Amino acid sequence: MSRCVYMDIAVIGAGRIGTTLAERLTAEGHSITLIDKNEARLSYASNNLDVMTVLGNGADYYTQTRAEVGSADLLIAVTNNDAVNMLCCLTGKKLGVKNTVARVRTMEYYRQMVFLKDELGLSLVFNPEMYAAEEISRILRFPSAEKVDSFAKGRAELVEFTVWPGSSLIGLPLRKFGSQFGSGILVCAVNHENKITIPKGDYVIAEGDIIHLVGAPAEITAFFKSAGIYKKGVRDVILLGGSRTAIYLSNILLNMGIHVKIIEQKQENCTELNHLLRKAEIIHGDGGDPKLLEEEGIRNADAFVALTGSDQNNIITSIFAKKSGAKKVITKINEEHYRTMIGTHTLESCVTPKTIATDLIVQYVRAIHNSIESSGIEALHKIAGGNAEALEFLITEKDKHSGKALKDLNIGSDTLLAAIIRNNSCIIPGGDDFVRPGDSVIAVTTRFGVQRFDDLFEE
Repeated sequence: MSRCVYMDIAVIGAGRIGTTLAERLTAEGHSITLIDKNEARLSYASNNLDVMTVLGNGADYYTQTRAEVGSADLLIAVTNNDAVNMLCCLTGKKLGVKNTVARVRTMEYYRQMVFLKDELGLSLVFNPEMYAAEEISRILRFPSAEKVDSFAKGRAELVEFTVWPGSSLIGLPLRKFGSQFGSGILVCAVNHENKITIPKGDYVIAEGDIIHLVGAPAEITAFFKSAGIYKKGVRDVILLGGSRTAIYLSNILLNMGIHVKIIEQKQENCTELNHLLRKAEIIHGDGGDPKLLEEEGIRNADAFVALTGSDQNNIITSIFAKKSGAKKVITKINEEHYRTMIGTHTLESCVTPKTIATDLIVQYVRAIHNSIESSGIEALHKIAGGNAEALEFLITEKDKHSGKALKDLNIGSDTLLAAIIRNNSCIIPGGDDFVRPGDSVIAVTTRFGVQRFDDLFEE
């Protein structure tokens, strides 16, 4: 059983990320106080979430005093204003809150806050748009995959892909997977007809399955080639919308030698983009116009990424791009229910910044109460539509499971130890393998609330 650790957490800002955080953290048993000066947002939260609400300016000393922020274990500031978030954390720290987390989205502020966070008393600074850009860049490095999560500083990847009609994988039992594709990869989860399973060797892959596969990057590439679903690397990308995410992503892609074209509707934004991204091609126009998209080469594009502030625009243009022949299509979505409404397979790859940010903070919250003697969480990613978690643990000297053969450990049926990262090698473990201090272990589980490596085992 997982250990329950209850914390008093103050969340300032009841927007998308704030309410998503409150929902996730209350589900894990924490006591949440949500602070916002927007009464309608707080009313929604009160009616839909098990949280306390306080109306007022979260940066104000008196508002924080009324909310008893000083006695909280953690303060998380996620308003839409970077300066306010930093002030909220400084005020909370002065009142006595133990840990503070601030959302900082502006590029200039973020660079300074990472450098100055210790001096300002910030425990964690996060930037949802930058993390979304990094996730998109990982997908573009693995265009055969629909989603890519990175572990152990990129030494292992967990990729998601769909088994389409005509695939050579259909009808293949997993017990034959290793002999056909090599022992360096492992199927660690399957979404079959919206049911998530941690599969065993007798599972037979079916058309429409969404497969989650773990391994070293080179091994995964070799698998995609062998399975006949490999897509060549991306050389040119069309980005729709000159958002913050587009700017972060463009910098990453340009440094990789990829040609970037950005279509932006507002002239003033185009001027700024030209100043910030001198190597990118900036097009002033309405990206929702099919004629413009065709003129700018959508039919021959290696990749199309929809990054406007409108989920509806992103979805519609992504569907058009796919039908037009764009080889890889990635869609930014703020509200997951849109994807549910149009169907799981309609959009090829989706990225949701609030989900990425929430995963990071939940990982941090779980790590706070892990002692130095336990093997705590190094990384956490929601997979399979949020129905399972992929966790990375760093094994310590004091871990009681270290040195024991995995076949002798009582691992729950809802959990799979998918990979062991030792030095620079990604090991797909068998029953005779064991973990040792210094290893990073990737586990996939449908059990929620796991905080330590020990929690994966049944006594």
